[in-house]
Amino acid sequence: MSDDLNEPPSSQEPIADGTMPSGMEAVEPAESPGSGAGSFVFILIAALVLAGGVVYVLGASARADEETAVAEASARATIDEFDPNEFTAELEPDELAMADEEPDPAATTAAPEVEPEEDRVSTTPTTSPDGIDVGDPIDPSDIALAFVSRIPGDEYETVGWIDNDGVRHSTGLACTRLDLNDFGGICLANDGGLGGSARGFILDAALEPQKSFGLNRPSRAAVSPDGSVVVWTGFTLGHSYLAEGEFATITQLISVERSLGANLESDFATFDGELRNENPDRNYWGVTFVDNDHFYATMGSEGTTSIVEGRISNSRIDVRFENASCPEISPDGSTIVAKEQRGDQFRLIAIDVATGDRRDLGETMMVDDQVEFLDGDTILYAKVNEAEGTAAQPVFDIWALDLAPGSTPRLVVPFADSPAA
Repeated sequence: MSDDLNEPPSSQEPIADGTMPSGMEAVEPAESPGSGAGSFVFILIAALVLAGGVVYVLGASARADEETAVAEASARATIDEFDPNEFTAELEPDELAMADEEPDPAATTAAPEVEPEEDRVSTTPTTSPDGIDVGDPIDPSDIALAFVSRIPGDEYETVGWIDNDGVRHSTGLACTRLDLNDFGGICLANDGGLGGSARGFILDAALEPQKSFGLNRPSRAAVSPDGSVVVWTGFTLGHSYLAEGEFATITQLISVERSLGANLESDFATFDGELRNENPDRNYWGVTFVDNDHFYATMGSEGTTSIVEGRISNSRIDVRFENASCPEISPDGSTIVAKEQRGDQFRLIAIDVATGDRRDLGETMMVDDQVEFLDGDTILYAKVNEAEGTAAQPVFDIWALDLAPGSTPRLVVPFADSPAA
């Protein structure tokens, strides 16, 4: 027996000169019958499968393009028929007059440092969509409302605005989340890159980008009343506030003048009464500013949501109202409009800041958004429109609702989202 365990047993040993032992003949490897034809058939099948895949992809792309074209045509037909007075009726005459007045120089803040020209983003689209006025420089005093367009097609998720006559315009600036006031604003654009990468833009009052920054997948945006601070929220895990334990956020406050940021999750101390909340699963979103120092926001922790109150000057956050989220403070600071979760739905409520008393508002449908105050008595918000759009480009409309009991919602801007008044 051979000592080599890897050597197959054999009663014959090969001859040193390479010949076989006597009585044995070398056998050439036999080619399987039809193996050449088999290889050809395999290659042919693979080519057919590949070609079929290409045809399917091209066909699916063509069908998607056709679906988008139909949805866009439907949207533009609806907008053409929509009466601009539906929006201008929401504006009181004295508010329109104020929009035409010259701004008070003492009330303005210094414009932020402008980035080099090559770093700026043009707000003039290369083409002019039918029925939408574009291209001219924007007079900030003529912007009655800015928003994110939800018209399917190339204009989808770009900044739009409505003038004081109710005429709709488009800028072509990519944006999925927006806030704006008389002193500037913020736009968050999801570029669809790896890991949900995105870019944010600090805007002037004419919707022109002044500075840019990186961020996570956009969720919420806000600007302080004097334009000196902006804030954004992005998802770092998941994409739904209803997915308990399956999402995480980052919320960052940015000084416009100094270009410095502070994160609510890591740079602020949170207190629930006199006890400091050190729970590591704390997430913050939905900031609304009282002034450039004082703000409210949402805190999610251990499966519950609360409205918290914070101040930038002392980096402190305090829990104020339980079971509520996405607060928006009224211009006089007396009322917060927020969402209250009931099962898997959200209901709009008004909270008296002084007493904590809350009441339901006149919107009975699900509103998964942060509202915007048009004035002291009226809010704007977006609702999904399931009858329009496509799976890839869902449609939202902007509605108005008075805070007075018995009020009902009114459609004011179709095919639009993220109102900024």
